Amino acid sequence: MGFENNIKKGAESGIQAIKDGTNVVFSEVSKLLKISEKKIDINSFKKKIEKNYTTLGELVHRYLTDGVTNPLDQADVREVLQNIYNYNEKIQELQSEIEIIKSMKPISAEDNGKTNEVQDNENAEMEEQKLNEEEKTTDNPMEKPPEKET
Repeated sequence: MGFENNIKKGAESGIQAIKDGTNVVFSEVSKLLKISEKKIDINSFKKKIEKNYTTLGELVHRYLTDGVTNPLDQADVREVLQNIYNYNEKIQELQSEIEIIKSMKPISAEDNGKTNEVQDNENAEMEEQKLNEEEKTTDNPMEKPPEKET
């Protein structure tokens, strides 16, 4: 009987090790997938920024050709500048989210008692806390487009 119990315990611990390893692999794959999605979004915003820069150049050229002395006073120019600013902010947010995802620990044997939902909630709380901390430190007025003088 002792021999059978040893084999049974060894098999159970081996199965548990495989489960733990699978959880870690699944967690890492999930992180990579989330990061890839964020990078796709970043590239999309970069393309939008490029299109807005093209539009901005066309508008400024047209206004200067038409004799407008300060094209920045034009509503459509201000709108394009605001779009560029907003897209850059979104890119910064996504980059922060990527860093948070990278810093998340994989589900391991220590977390064995926690469900994926609990782990996801803890990771979401950590992500929200880091974003809140970054919001407090990114109040640089130089990053915003110039205000229209009245």
